[in-house]
Amino acid sequence: MWQRILLALCLLGTTYSGILAAPLQTVVRDRPDQNAPIAPPTFRETFAGAKLDASKWFVDTGRAPGNIAGVNAGSIGADHVDLSTGMLRLRLTQTISGKLATSVGAEIRSKQLFGYGTYVWVARAASTAETPHGVGSAASGSVTDVFNFINDSESEIDFEYQGQSPRTLEMTNYSTVSRSQSTSTQVPGADSEFHEYKYVWSAAKIDFYVDGHLVSTHTEHIPTAPAAVLINLWGTNSASFGGVATDGVVRYLYVSSFSYSPAL
Repeated sequence: MWQRILLALCLLGTTYSGILAAPLQTVVRDRPDQNAPIAPPTFRETFAGAKLDASKWFVDTGRAPGNIAGVNAGSIGADHVDLSTGMLRLRLTQTISGKLATSVGAEIRSKQLFGYGTYVWVARAASTAETPHGVGSAASGSVTDVFNFINDSESEIDFEYQGQSPRTLEMTNYSTVSRSQSTSTQVPGADSEFHEYKYVWSAAKIDFYVDGHLVSTHTEHIPTAPAAVLINLWGTNSASFGGVATDGVVRYLYVSSFSYSPAL
């Protein structure tokens, strides 16, 4: 079973860990959102400025997930984060020398912690498109992730795509690295167009939505601790997760907005 390598950056006094601890179940409900009332957003980011708002976000640097000695030298760098296209753009580069891939991706992390409530991202999963609406497609050797996280996965809830299987959206929640629930659904065009990714986190369950349609509900190992919001793009060189690296091909993740509304 594949395990992500611990990210050696300090996250509010802890290290990031993301381990796919349970096999995925495919769930396709495609049921319309029931439009349950939610509170107005108390945090909203449209990434419209010339620079990332430093009062809201950290730009993380250092070792990345997927870092495997002799196989993938993975890192995240501040110079791979920009807002030059009118929204957040994270960049991933990969080069291969012999058996070693060198992958440089990017990550931002909220300064505020958020608890139960509604989390909404509008994003285009990683592709070769240099502009938000340009032509491009996914390539093997990458992971797109919009999620929350705190304290070595004391709380973690993920929307995630692998570059080698760009139509498959994986949804996972953790209450520790060894206690998790995972499901997946198909999202055609995730790497070629924007979609809305939303989860509603409560004490009893997590409802996952894509473009306003409920696609999965998790009721096991529901986390409780408030957590930071993260957006990242990182490289892999693995046949089992993310895919083998693609030499010389730059990929971009675009996020046009994020919002959080507390539970009523």
